[in-house]
Amino acid sequence: MAFNEIKNEIRSDIKTDRKLRLIWYWGIISMSAVFVLKWFRARHLQLSPTVDFLQGTLPNFFAATGFCAVFFIYYKLIFQTDNSFNKKLMFSTLFTFAGLIIWEIIQYFMGSPMDFYDIVMTTIGCILTAGFIQQIYKR
Repeated sequence: MAFNEIKNEIRSDIKTDRKLRLIWYWGIISMSAVFVLKWFRARHLQLSPTVDFLQGTLPNFFAATGFCAVFFIYYKLIFQTDNSFNKKLMFSTLFTFAGLIIWEIIQYFMGSPMDFYDIVMTTIGCILTAGFIQQIYKR
């Protein structure tokens, strides 16, 4: 199949398959939350220590949930072939986790402190999304 054919097939699947549409919405909401949280953080609002902590770590959580959902949905587009549910879920979870951990390491070498809580939130986001996708497909 050509790239455009796969892209159109995925677009059609999102419109017709309720399970895939739920995962797509999960990804859209998660990625939107990353941008909203980054916007609030850029305003340097100091509401409370808890809110400051969440403004720093929640973007990693939502990035993990969003990217995991996106890679699961667009697996066929990335590899030009479809695969089993478990392989798609494993790839999307591990690729997202590895990518965001590598990003934390890159930030460390760019002069930012490496934040352990960002890694924890990334882990929680990947696990939560993998569980969410598994629950949807169990029904």
